[in-house]
Amino acid sequence: MIKIKNHNGWSMRDLHLLDYGAIGLYFLILFLVGVFTMRSKTESGETESFLAADRDMNLFQTTSTTAAGDLGGGFSIAMGGLGFTLGFSASWLIGVSALSIVLVSFLMVPKVKNWADKMKGLTTGDLFETRYDRKTGTVAAIVIGLAWSAFVGGQIMAGGKLLQATMNFDLTIATLVVGIIIVAYTAMGGLKAVIYTDVFQMVILMVGIVFILVPIGLIKVGGFGNMMDTLAANPDTAPMLDWTAAGWKQILGWFFAVIPIWFIAIVGLQRIVAARDVKTAQRAFFLTGIPIEWPLFAVGSTMVGMFARILMPELADPELATPYMIMTLLPVGLGGLVIAAYIATVMSTADSCLIGPVAIFTNDIYKKLLNPNASDAQLIKVARISTIILGAFTIACAFLVPNILDLILYAYTFGAAGIFFPMLGLLFWKRATATGAFWSIIFGGSSAVIWTVMGEPMGFTSSYLGWAISLPTLVIISLMTKHSEEEDLETFY
Repeated sequence: MIKIKNHNGWSMRDLHLLDYGAIGLYFLILFLVGVFTMRSKTESGETESFLAADRDMNLFQTTSTTAAGDLGGGFSIAMGGLGFTLGFSASWLIGVSALSIVLVSFLMVPKVKNWADKMKGLTTGDLFETRYDRKTGTVAAIVIGLAWSAFVGGQIMAGGKLLQATMNFDLTIATLVVGIIIVAYTAMGGLKAVIYTDVFQMVILMVGIVFILVPIGLIKVGGFGNMMDTLAANPDTAPMLDWTAAGWKQILGWFFAVIPIWFIAIVGLQRIVAARDVKTAQRAFFLTGIPIEWPLFAVGSTMVGMFARILMPELADPELATPYMIMTLLPVGLGGLVIAAYIATVMSTADSCLIGPVAIFTNDIYKKLLNPNASDAQLIKVARISTIILGAFTIACAFLVPNILDLILYAYTFGAAGIFFPMLGLLFWKRATATGAFWSIIFGGSSAVIWTVMGEPMGFTSSYLGWAISLPTLVIISLMTKHSEEEDLETFY
């Protein structure tokens, strides 16, 4: 184990036998849940269980899995790092995400859940095909599938960094180990197992970080007042107390990058599909935004980074602030359990994102285009094989962009550029046509990709350019064209 010391004499302890025991027991439980789910019988069919969790998840399950899908290792580690460097203002990143989820709970969930139950829809491709047409649905499915495959790479790298920090693994080996475990687990359990394990993971993570690590951290830094005084006394750390220290440009950048995500996220759509009914889905999304994401997780995870800035100011990699704090402050056994929960939540977010592209390929590509008469057994086989293939792709992605937060935001931007306004048209504008939506996705998404390849000239963000092209394309072409016979307006308006 790497030892870390600073001017206060704090050092990071080795993993104790009890820590290893807690980690081993934790992952054994997750494995058994996956095996049990895979072997359990379901009345709705194996495909429905694997890709839609039988559409019968209760409020606690839906809330836990929605939160776990967003607050996995990528955000967890990134927030500790941002708290270490920016202080309180870093919490606005999660605050913006919370606002997005609350908006979705009111504006999107009712229509999408009613559609999913009526049409037995599974994916973004299904949704766009119902409202627009097959061609638009296929394009939307491909765009979302690629975006969220890249997102998995960020989660895999997050898990690799956790193993590196806590067990002294080589980062490359650690990343490969995490990637292989994620792919195997997803192929075994599907969405239903993911949701079951999310409940366990979120309880331990929230209790361990927000209700145990934060209070212990406050004690170790001498209380909230002493933390404020210590940071304020140093010119380098005084800005960390300013809630706007990140700068309005950065905060607005987070706003425009994150707000659209829950409107287009396959992870969010699958949770809506899996919920028992509209009320369950709405309440789950609202509770995820408030109070789970804001203020509990946003402020709590940011403060952990701030504690690290005081107790271990020489930390070389700020993104390792949270795992180091866990192993420095939490007692033997509990530290191992929370580390296991952290790694498992990384896995949960990753397999939640991976199961989305798998569902898209299985449902929108294989079933609709390659083998319309496929049996339930064939679909499950294809789903598991595609999980392995897509998983290998995401592991490769994890090595391309080593900064976790950058990889997550790149994936967000790629998906948001082309899909966001056609999604808003689907939900709120009856005049939107299939032709308008199709070309809006093509022009908006491709322009953002081209702008990214060009290095974002003049500092103009790719997603902004994509939106600037996508919106007028949707409006102008929709006003110039008529609804096709494939479009289903009655289900949405």
